[in-house]
Amino acid sequence: MNSFLSALKGDSHETIPVWYMRQAGRYLPGYTEIRRGMPMKEMCRDTDTTIRITLEPVDRIGVDAAIIFSDIILPAESMGFAIDFVEGVGPSVKNSYVSDPSMRSINEFSPAEYGYSTYESIRRIKASRPSVPVIGFSGGPLTIASYLAGGKPDRDLYLTKKLIFSGDPGFLRLMQMVTDMVIENALSQWKSGADAIQIFDSWAGYLSPRQLSIYSERYLEQITSAIGNKIPVIYFSTQTGSMYQILSTAGFNFLSLDWRVELSEVGRSISSEVGLQGNLDPSMVESAPDLAMREGLSIAMSMADRDNYIFNLGHGVLPGTRPETLLELTRKIHSVERRF
Repeated sequence: MNSFLSALKGDSHETIPVWYMRQAGRYLPGYTEIRRGMPMKEMCRDTDTTIRITLEPVDRIGVDAAIIFSDIILPAESMGFAIDFVEGVGPSVKNSYVSDPSMRSINEFSPAEYGYSTYESIRRIKASRPSVPVIGFSGGPLTIASYLAGGKPDRDLYLTKKLIFSGDPGFLRLMQMVTDMVIENALSQWKSGADAIQIFDSWAGYLSPRQLSIYSERYLEQITSAIGNKIPVIYFSTQTGSMYQILSTAGFNFLSLDWRVELSEVGRSISSEVGLQGNLDPSMVESAPDLAMREGLSIAMSMADRDNYIFNLGHGVLPGTRPETLLELTRKIHSVERRF
């Protein structure tokens, strides 16, 4: 069995599985070529393009799983949000919550109304390349809602936390609608054939431990209750290294943590039933490949006795990363001798 699938189940396997967040992205020649002639949203609408971008890192770098190419904010478009992408800024939402707190034009998410190629792309990849595990994904409720609240990235959650702390009823309604969207979108990817779902919640680390606990109990546990018994769920967040105990009890099958924490220490502190993923610093991979090889091997060897471990970065691949660096890193991690 593929080592990624074995790790998801916590079964014994010979090599440490490897994949990279944002592995289907701007550092790859194929992606760059497509992006020059096609806007982001069109890339995500066209099934052939989505499949080509999704599979390029599998064929070029030798990773053990593909992650479907899309963007976390796009499902909100079928809820009625007007979304665009601004070069150098990121997602832009014209009818944000702050601009219209009534949300008169906003409706519940319906997978049937989702106008992008995600589900069909998963089905076609699983039909044509059944040996390749496919990771579906979604943003986390907090991260998605932070974009929808102010209409642009709220990187320190300044506006979002104001809405949370005030108990704004409209924003609480938005958070629940987004949580429902995450669940329905994930279930649709599972039904299409996805082997795992990763929840990207990049901004969760801007909450205090108490606020993260509330968020986890109120929203994250809804997600794991709804989908965790159907498909393995990986939860990724940044700057939560001091709060991993909170996340480890939310019901996720795997936690993916950034480079600010020692994974082996986390592994000794949480239930062995919770898998771990990560966590090499992506800036090291981009700017100091030799150091990245040593650091990556150190991380992998420290986790070599854990069946439910997946090697990854502590965040997404940076645009200046050389594909050859990731190819060599993947080979080195695969060469690490597992301890049983």
